[in-house]
Amino acid sequence: MNMHIFDRVIKALCGAAAAALVIPFVAFPVSADSYSGITVDGDFSDWDSVVKYDAWNDPYQPAVNDAAIVWDGDWIYLYINEVQDHSSNWAGPNHNGNFVIETDIGETLVVALSRIDNGGNHVEVTNPKTDLYLSDTNGGVQIAQNSDYLTWEAPSLIEIAIPSSALPDYSSTINFGFYLGENFVEGVADCSQTIIVDPDDPTPIPTEAPYNDGSGIVIDGDYYDWDYFPVTTIEYDTAGMMKNFCDAKGSILSRDGLAYVHATTNYFETQDTGFCDGSEFLEVTVWINDYTFTMLKAVKIYDDGSLDWKEEYKPQAPGSHHFALFYSGDSELSENINDILPSDTYLGDMYIEVGDYQNQTEFWFDVAKLAERAGIPYSETQHIDVQFHRIGDEKLRASGISTGPVFVLALSALAAGSYFTYNRRKKAE
Repeated sequence: MNMHIFDRVIKALCGAAAAALVIPFVAFPVSADSYSGITVDGDFSDWDSVVKYDAWNDPYQPAVNDAAIVWDGDWIYLYINEVQDHSSNWAGPNHNGNFVIETDIGETLVVALSRIDNGGNHVEVTNPKTDLYLSDTNGGVQIAQNSDYLTWEAPSLIEIAIPSSALPDYSSTINFGFYLGENFVEGVADCSQTIIVDPDDPTPIPTEAPYNDGSGIVIDGDYYDWDYFPVTTIEYDTAGMMKNFCDAKGSILSRDGLAYVHATTNYFETQDTGFCDGSEFLEVTVWINDYTFTMLKAVKIYDDGSLDWKEEYKPQAPGSHHFALFYSGDSELSENINDILPSDTYLGDMYIEVGDYQNQTEFWFDVAKLAERAGIPYSETQHIDVQFHRIGDEKLRASGISTGPVFVLALSALAAGSYFTYNRRKKAE
C-alpha cells in the first residue's frame, strides 16, 4: 500500500478514535460501474444504480415505500418513493412530512415536504445557524416528480436536490431518514471527496475531516470552541413547534469533576413557549444517577460583581449576559460574587448570548459539590442528566463522572452509529 495513503488513513482513524468514533467503512450507496450522476428532471432512470432503503415507519398507515440518497460534491440528492400521491406529506413518526439529513455529530437539516393544491410537492430547508432558508419556490432547492397527481392513490416518485452548502456542521458523513424517527441509511460520504485505500477493496473512506473531542472547550462567553462537538436535538412539544427546523440542540461533557454544557435555541422569540430572549435557559434541572434531581439557580452578575437573584424569569436584552449558578433553595442572601456567604452554594458560571434568530448558552458546574449538597457521595455519582424544562423534555447525559475525565453526550450512539452501520436497512433485492 502507498505509505502516504496509509499515513492518512492512520491519522484519520486516530483522530476519530480521539472523538470516540471509529470509521471501519462508510456507505457509498451507488454502483461505481453504472453511476454517472443525478439530474433532477423527473426521469428516474439515473437512480437505477443507487441502493434503495425501506422506509415503512407505520405499518398501519404506510406513506413511503423506500428512499435513497447520493451525496455528490456540491449537491445532495434524495429519492422518495411514495405509497400514493402526496403520501410523503404525512410521513414520519409525527405524520408531518418532515424528513432529515442528519450529520455524524447530530446536527440536523430538516427537509419539509408539503402539498401543492394543484399537484406536486413543495420542499423547504432551513439552517438556523446561518439564517439560511431555501425552497423550490426561491430556487434554492430542486424538486421533480413523475406523477401529474391527477390519479388518486397512484404511486409516485420524488427526487430532490439540496446544495451541500446548506449542511450544518459535520465531520465526515451524513444520514437520511425521518425527522425525530429512524434513519433509512447512515454513514453516507461525499463520493467526490473519498479516497480508495486498497484497489482490491474499492470501499471508499472519507478524507480527513474536522472533529472536536471537547478538550479545548472553555466557558467564557465565546462559543466557537463547541464547533464540531456532537449535539442532541431538543424539541419543545414532541414534534417541535416549527415545521422546517429543530427548536433547540444541546451538548454536554464532563472533565475533572466539572460538567460543561452548551445549548442553542432557534427563532425562539417567534415561538409560543412563554419564555424567550435567553430566559429559556434560566431553569436547569440536574438529575444524579436518574433518581435524584435538583435545580440550578441562575443569578445575574453585573459589571461591579453585584448579584441579582430575581432575573431567572426575565427576558434578556440582545447581547451577552453573565450569570452565576447556585444551588436552588439556598438563602439567596449573597450580594456580590466576590463575597459569597456560607449559606449560599456557588456551583459555577453561565453565559447567555441573545441574538437576532439564535440564542446560546454555555455553562459549567461543579458536579462533586452539587452531589455533596444533594446528599450523594461523589464516589457514587455514576452519571448526570441536564434538562432545560423551558425548551423540551430531552436530557443531556454525561457518564463516568466519578471515574475520571470522560467526554460523553446524550444519545452519543446516534453519532457513532453513523460510522458502524453500513447498509443497515438495505432493501432486499
